[in-house]
Amino acid sequence: MQKVLVIGCPGAGKSTFARRLRDRTGLPLYYLDRLWHKPDRTNVTREAFDRGLAQWLAQPAWIIDGDYSRTLPQRLEACDTVFFLDYPLEACLAGVENRRGVQRPDMPWVEEELDAEFLQYILDFGQEQLPAIRAMLEPYRGRRKIITFHSRAEADNYLNALAVTLRPYRPEDCPALAHLFYETVHTVNAAHYSPAQLDAWAPACGPDLAAWDKSFRAHRTLVAELDGRLAGFGDLDPAAGYLDRLYVHKDLQGRGVATALCNALEEAAAGPVVTHASVTARPFFARRGYRVLRAQQVERRGVTLANYVMEKAQTGDL
Repeated sequence: MQKVLVIGCPGAGKSTFARRLRDRTGLPLYYLDRLWHKPDRTNVTREAFDRGLAQWLAQPAWIIDGDYSRTLPQRLEACDTVFFLDYPLEACLAGVENRRGVQRPDMPWVEEELDAEFLQYILDFGQEQLPAIRAMLEPYRGRRKIITFHSRAEADNYLNALAVTLRPYRPEDCPALAHLFYETVHTVNAAHYSPAQLDAWAPACGPDLAAWDKSFRAHRTLVAELDGRLAGFGDLDPAAGYLDRLYVHKDLQGRGVATALCNALEEAAAGPVVTHASVTARPFFARRGYRVLRAQQVERRGVTLANYVMEKAQTGDL
């Protein structure tokens, strides 16, 4: 990720997201609104805008914030990653209202009032702008990494994941991972499974460490750390495209750990990725674009547990 576009409806928080992404990646950030608007609320010429944009695109790395659909095809050709903030209208209207009267680094003046023309543009965005943006993105799926967020929470989770450190599994990790597995199952999954099912899934005696270590070493296995703590782990069989285990520390849920692990593990798969998702994990995988192939009942130590076989096509769209 070196050349990044951030696009979406006004009020979605593109500039805020772009700044947070800059802070985590160190990539230089450029605002199209700053390029187009003058401090006196007039605009530069189209030619001047295009010259400035061309200078940015010629740089080896950048984040460019803004839609400006006329030049989106040019930017799509130059980028490697697109973040598309595809939020509901209500969220965008609230975002515009919240920034009134606030000095922003992406604009050369303070918006004190929401003029009628701009408001109408936002109201019409879903019908007039959004279909055109999606049509322009379509030819690039599989050629660019296109990451679509449908809520601020999804965007926050992605940014949080960038603070997570991933490293390869080491055999000495195995006992700690087994302990994390036990605690996670008996707390996080307790809302969807009975005590007997939890005990069958993760017994107090723990898994066979030798067998776990063997499978970890045979798979692409990553250990996540956050703030110096063991935060989670996951493993994937690249040949089969099977995401085997994915567990996050019970006290670090919602911090982007699972997202960071999945982002990295999925990249190791040559084709579609399949996983057996628990009832608890199903919504997480669904948000990542996995679809349910079938529900199933599996037996563990004579006890039946429900889960879902889910699959994600590797199209470059997360």
